[in-house]
Amino acid sequence: MAVSRTSRYQRNETALVPDRNGQLQLAVMQRPPVDQSLRVSDYRWRAAERVDAVAAQYYGSETSWWMYAEANPRVLDWTQPPAGLQIMVPRGVA
Repeated sequence: MAVSRTSRYQRNETALVPDRNGQLQLAVMQRPPVDQSLRVSDYRWRAAERVDAVAAQYYGSETSWWMYAEANPRVLDWTQPPAGLQIMVPRGVA
């Protein structure tokens, strides 16, 4: 199982683990949290903006919007963020 390079799990290890029937299945293993400092940019959402377009602008991939979603856990619904919403956009490890 290849994990997409834009996936939030791309740095996780994979392993064969037995399912409830004893069959081995490839699984993505959890990583322990690591303390780190991130460089972030503040971003103010504009009317009619889509999460995939903002992700493409900052990360070069429409599917990478999860990166700023994880950095802003107070936002529960990313389907239509309201205009004026202030978020942090992670830019990399400091």
